[in-house]
Amino acid sequence: MPMENHKLLYLQNFLLYNQNYRLKEYIQRVKSWENDARNSYDKKINLDSNKFAEMILLDGIFVIQLFLMKQNNGFRLPNDQIFGKPWMLTDIRSDMALLENQMPFFIVQKLFYMAFGPHHSPTLLQLVWSFFELTTEMGHLPWWVVESEVKHFLDVIRLSFLPSVRMTPNESQVKTEFTQSATELVKAGVKLRRGKSNCLFDIEFKNGVLNIPELKLFDITESYFRNIIAFEQCYHYNDRYLIDYLAFMDSLVDTQYDAKLLIEERIINNWLSNKKAVADLINSLCEKVTLSKPGYYFNNLSIDLNNHCKKSCNKWKATFKHEYCSNPWAVISVIAAVVLLLLTAAQTVCSVISL
Repeated sequence: MPMENHKLLYLQNFLLYNQNYRLKEYIQRVKSWENDARNSYDKKINLDSNKFAEMILLDGIFVIQLFLMKQNNGFRLPNDQIFGKPWMLTDIRSDMALLENQMPFFIVQKLFYMAFGPHHSPTLLQLVWSFFELTTEMGHLPWWVVESEVKHFLDVIRLSFLPSVRMTPNESQVKTEFTQSATELVKAGVKLRRGKSNCLFDIEFKNGVLNIPELKLFDITESYFRNIIAFEQCYHYNDRYLIDYLAFMDSLVDTQYDAKLLIEERIINNWLSNKKAVADLINSLCEKVTLSKPGYYFNNLSIDLNNHCKKSCNKWKATFKHEYCSNPWAVISVIAAVVLLLLTAAQTVCSVISL
């Protein structure tokens, strides 16, 4: 069934169980929002007032129905083709995350209020959170998401990744510095550990331990990340949180062997096909993005890591532990060698004294 037919079917069903307003009244109300709606789009939409209102209403009701059906099976139609085919729902979710497909959030919000009132539970934001399967439980939205002036669905997805406390970048930095790969860090004695925080940005390097919160990688993650990158490049150049985070991860992951280290430490929760797919994804995300800019959020962290790697003693200690303390037999060999050395030294001293 063509998507347009799905939208008409969902609209018909919506009007059947929600009879507060008739179709004509919905269209009239949408027309009253027309100027604000048109101004919310980057590109001019060449439709007359009637066609524009019909498009907005059809799309708006369709996504509201999707959200409700995802959250509550009772709203679903018998033999619904979208929810009967998981791959189709995934495709729609991915399509709705495209930057070029965003519709103004305020339009969907107003339609939702018309149908259910402003105090409906769950709220529209909670339904969006559930539909896109974002980071926390639906009933516990982060306060910074609730208090934000949300532009569209992609904006909500981006907000789900951001830290609660906005970091203050070092605007006076002379140059952007990136860290070495995970493999090189381990060679220099850095211990990789999964951080306990749920926030991706709570990355900490202390006492030789690099704590990195868990990053979950699903098939749809690439779509989310690529569109947020495009969104930040266009509208958030001075607070490019996700771009900076992905740039840091890209510096850690050069090859599948780096990905393997992060997966083994459960820093990356991998739902992709294999370790190479993880490395390829992380390496490709920032491929055409200008990363060198004042205010890189992980600049100081990268400097600390690089300074640690430059100290020869750290590399020597790491090499010694890897070569001689990696298994019990190696440890026994080291102890035996030390004991033999001490006995030889003692024998030499005794021989000298006896002379």
